[in-house]
Amino acid sequence: MKRGTNTWITHAEAVTIIGKNSHHPVSPQYVQTLVNRGKIGMRSFRDGKQLLKRSNVEATRVAVGTGNLHHRDRATTS
Repeated sequence: MKRGTNTWITHAEAVTIIGKNSHHPVSPQYVQTLVNRGKIGMRSFRDGKQLLKRSNVEATRVAVGTGNLHHRDRATTS
């Protein structure tokens, strides 16, 4: 049985969707962290291309203060 053509999306599309749904910017690195933690399903291909599961991405919300590059600033605050 063939599945819908929009089941899998690129990392760039995931960054846009998660940022929009969370109402603040999310970095590509944080999206990869979510993939590594098993929160977003991924498909890898022989050519190195990776696609992410759209339903997981659309269900993902990231709290303000996470998912962006400002974590380095917080880490250095004493």
